[in-house]
Amino acid sequence: MLPIQLKMTVTLDENSTGTLAEFFQKTLGLDTEAVARKRRIEASQHALFKGNVPSDEESSLLVDTREAAKLLNLCGKTLYSMEKDERMPRSIKIGRAVRWNREELRAWVNAGCPSVDEWQWPARGQLE
Repeated sequence: MLPIQLKMTVTLDENSTGTLAEFFQKTLGLDTEAVARKRRIEASQHALFKGNVPSDEESSLLVDTREAAKLLNLCGKTLYSMEKDERMPRSIKIGRAVRWNREELRAWVNAGCPSVDEWQWPARGQLE
């Protein structure tokens, strides 16, 4: 028997994607329990975030230099320069990794980007 070559383009909406995935799972014998578990997680995220599922970047507590610079619309060099000159919140060092607290950066911007001398995060009295 001669092989048949078939080329096609398929456009799918969200519902069709799920149906197609189920077809391949059944056809290829893929782990349906893992797929069901993933769907339950997606459904719970949908409920938690009212349909707006956060990206991995939005859900992380700490951000790296690239993401911090992106949040502040700066380049990485400017970010390090501002930190060195104490014009922004200090980074957190975890081993060799340099990270910033996402919520602190947001609060700092909302406060008008004060210098480190004027900035306290969180307010010291709130921790006790």
